[in-house]
Amino acid sequence: MKRIYYLIKVSVEKSFKDIIRYKFNTISDILSFYILFIALFFGMKFFGSAMEVTPIKLGETLEGFVAGYFLWTIMYMAYSDTAYSITNDANKGTLEQISMSHMGLHNIIIVRSLTDLAVNLLICFAVLFSIMATTNYWLNINIFELIILIILGIFSILGIGLIFGGLALIFKKIQSLLNIVQYFLIGIVITGAREFESVLTWIMPFRAATEGIYRITIGGDSILNFSVIDISKIIVNSAVYFIVGLFIFNQCSLIAKKRGLLGQY
Repeated sequence: MKRIYYLIKVSVEKSFKDIIRYKFNTISDILSFYILFIALFFGMKFFGSAMEVTPIKLGETLEGFVAGYFLWTIMYMAYSDTAYSITNDANKGTLEQISMSHMGLHNIIIVRSLTDLAVNLLICFAVLFSIMATTNYWLNINIFELIILIILGIFSILGIGLIFGGLALIFKKIQSLLNIVQYFLIGIVITGAREFESVLTWIMPFRAATEGIYRITIGGDSILNFSVIDISKIIVNSAVYFIVGLFIFNQCSLIAKKRGLLGQY
């Protein structure tokens, strides 16, 4: 228990120190997410007006876009940080030392990913409120309820992050693949056809949590009105992807150890 406490403590300190020490990179990340959204938002607004979309319909679309972009930002940070942290450790030559810990490489990566997620959530909410203030499209933000849904669902994205983290152990450079996956994440935040919606919430990672967050931010609903089935979808989806991701990561880790790849880049 003591080891876990110190692992969490060190991981939290590392996350905050990275943000403070590399201030330029932190500010650049926040500005890039903000500027990208503003460009896309006003682009949608311009083309919507040019195509004579009704103000009510356009307003609903733009509100959904604000919420969807917020969720995409969280997912992108959650899965990419896991793989990039492994790549960075391999660059620094510390990956082999971490793998020799009694805590286990997968436990260290998971705890580190969760602490990075906690810090990234602060950044994402800051970007969200800046976006709402700029666009004047205010969502129903119940931070406590949103964090509950994000925590319940984000393990599915962490599972995907572990898969790519495992690939990074073997192939070292997978940035191109990571860049492709960020476009796949867009499909998760786009509302699908009604006849396929129930299937998508079970199959796609984080989809069930996304639908729940839309119900709160756009529909004005509360998590207290969610049924047991709604919550079960989120938990089952998250657990399945996380378990699969953890299994693949451990298998990749064994392959990397057998090939002696942990000490090389």
